[in-house]
Formats: sequence, C-alpha cells, structure tokens
Amino acid sequence: MAMGGLLVGCSSGASEGSGSDGAKATTTAPAASTTAAAGSGSGDQVPGDEWVVEEPEAEGMDAATLEGAKDYAFVDGRNTQGVVVVRDGAIVGEWYADGADADSWTASWSVAKSFSSAVAGLAVEDGSIASVDDPAADYLPEWEGTDKADITVEDILHMQSGLEWDEDYRPSSLDTSDVVQMGLSPNELAYAAGRPVAHPPATVFNYSSGDAMILAGIIEGATGEPMRDYATEHLFEPIGMERADWWQDAEGNTLGYCCLDSTARGFARFGLLYLRDGRWGDEQVIPATWVEASVENASPADDDPGYGFMWWLLDDVDGVPDDAYAAQGHDGQFIYVIPSLDLVVVRTGTYVKDPGPAVADPNLFGVYPPDDLVPGKGTKPPDEWDEGAFLRPIVESVQD
Repeated sequence: MAMGGLLVGCSSGASEGSGSDGAKATTTAPAASTTAAAGSGSGDQVPGDEWVVEEPEAEGMDAATLEGAKDYAFVDGRNTQGVVVVRDGAIVGEWYADGADADSWTASWSVAKSFSSAVAGLAVEDGSIASVDDPAADYLPEWEGTDKADITVEDILHMQSGLEWDEDYRPSSLDTSDVVQMGLSPNELAYAAGRPVAHPPATVFNYSSGDAMILAGIIEGATGEPMRDYATEHLFEPIGMERADWWQDAEGNTLGYCCLDSTARGFARFGLLYLRDGRWGDEQVIPATWVEASVENASPADDDPGYGFMWWLLDDVDGVPDDAYAAQGHDGQFIYVIPSLDLVVVRTGTYVKDPGPAVADPNLFGVYPPDDLVPGKGTKPPDEWDEGAFLRPIVESVQD
C-alpha cells in the first residue's frame, strides 16, 4: 500500500488545542490558591477539582536536580509537548512547549490500553463481567463454538490470546501489518476478532493492539453500552478527568487500543489513581486487587517483556526503582508510576487534534496521523527517547 493510502482526509491545518514543535519549555508556577485535595497528606492525597501545586522542596525534592528532566525532555527534536511530575499527590514540576499549556489536548496512542484494562476491572467489580476466567466468547457471541472459544478474558488482558497478529509500524510493512490494516478498517473490532488462531491461549506473549480492541468489544458486550460512555461514568468522572475524548471507529466501537485524548494533567490523575491502589479520596474507584493484578508479571520468564494487565513493568531501568511501571504509547506518550517514591510522571508528545468528531472515519490515519506523516496534524515522535535519562533526575531529586 502506498503511504498516501493511509492519509485519506488528512490536511496540514491546525486545530483547537494544538500542540507545538517548539522546544522552549514554559513552567507552571505554584498556584496562589488551590482547591483542597482529598486525603490528608503523603500516601492518600489526591486533587479535588483543581490540583495542588507545590514547590519541589515542599515535597522533599531538590528543584535544581529535578530540572534535569525538563532539560532532557525539551531538547530540540524530542518534540515534547508537556511534562507533569506529581509527588505526594501534588504537582511539583510542570513544563510545556511553546504554544501548549495545561489545557492542551494530548494523544494517548497505546496509553489507552492501560485505561481499557482499568475499565475491564470496573466491569468485573460491578458484575458485568463475572470473572477474568470467563471465556471471551461469553461476551463475543461470534466466537461461540469456534476455535477461539477457550480464549479467556485474562488471556486477552495479558496479550496471550494466541491470535495471529503483526504489530509492525514500519512503512515497508503496511501491506502485512495487522495494526495498520485494523486502523484502515471501518469496523476495527471485526478485523481484530477475525484474526486466525496461531497458538493455544496463555502460551505465547504477543503484543497486540488487536487484543486491546477485542477487550473493548468484551466490555461493550458485557455492559451493553459503548466503552467510552461506561468509562466516562465509572472512571473519568470519579477522578475528575474533565477532558477525555475516546475515539471510536466508523461503526461506533470504542478504540480500546488507542486514541484517548485528554491532557497531561488528566493522564496524571489516572496514574495517581493507580499509585493510590485504585482509591480516590473516600471512594474506591477500582478494586485494589485489580491494581495489584495489573502490575504482576503475566509470565516471569527470562525473555518475558514484563507485562501485566496492559501495563509495562519497568524493573530494569538503570537508576529507577524496580517497582516502577508505565502506560506507554506510540510517538512518546508515557505515564510512569513509581510507588516506592510516591511519584507519577507524565510525558506527552507534540499533538494537533483533528477539529472534527472523534470518529475514525473513513479510517483512523486520515484523522489521527502518527509519525509526523502530516506536518501540523496528529502526533510527532521524538527523534530519540531514553526513559532512564529522563527519569533519573526526577528520582535523584527525591531527598527524603
């Protein structure tokens, strides 16, 4: 397929909430007044309607050392749109590229997979999904009586469905890449669910956006409503994510593998929810047991990538505590959680949001182009990104 086939409907015009290519970072200073946060200090504090913004020293961090993360992130060519650092439930560092601010839309790409996992936990908690041990076919009737009937919900959460899948983003592989072909499909759920079986379930880890798309179909089949609507009521509203726009395909299926637009602060709220074991003030939004299961290695073999319920485990980043984990997305979208230091760190890349509805019609790449395929639209990747070089100044800034 020619590259132009991906770009049906693309133009280079900017839109509301656009990011910036500028490398100069602006700093959000501590607020003169803030809404009181829920909780009463380290270990349970979360924001109310507004974030508490503190000087780093107020939360036991050295400001000069912390600045090293900003210096790394905003080098020309790294195309960082925003960075937010949260400690003890308060923002202690926040920087944006020229033209962006705390209200700017940010892309998620595969960061959305971790949100899909959270929504699955909510559906299990309210009984819409009886158990992760259930066959996925209980919620996907087209799988009943087929060779996919033994695939469980947990297999899909672990990326161990056994379905054939090629997650290849290289332009030379457009004709064979399943993730690209799914993005070009008007019914992305049908494409993902229709892939053939390649391995018995729960035997092979294969990172698959298709599995995350199938998870969205399971949730929608279980709850009887679009996943984006269910997530708004049960996840976004309870934690105060006021700006959240989850994309759908042309058939109305929520894109469980990608494309949840929010803000850097919105992503920080989600990371903080997991840091707080699913609790937000006085409300247990997600069961603590689900959070715990989400960050357990699915198959801790020597060659395992370190993956839980659609969260990456970062136990081998030099200079970073081995309890760190992350939601990670294409073109440099990250939510890092480091429980032992009570830290959440968000990094978002340059993004210009399409001004139309959040619908992948006629295909995803025409309205949500990756890799700077259309200058001034979609997302732009960093020319390089070393998460250790970014995170170490933050970790080393902690003084207590």
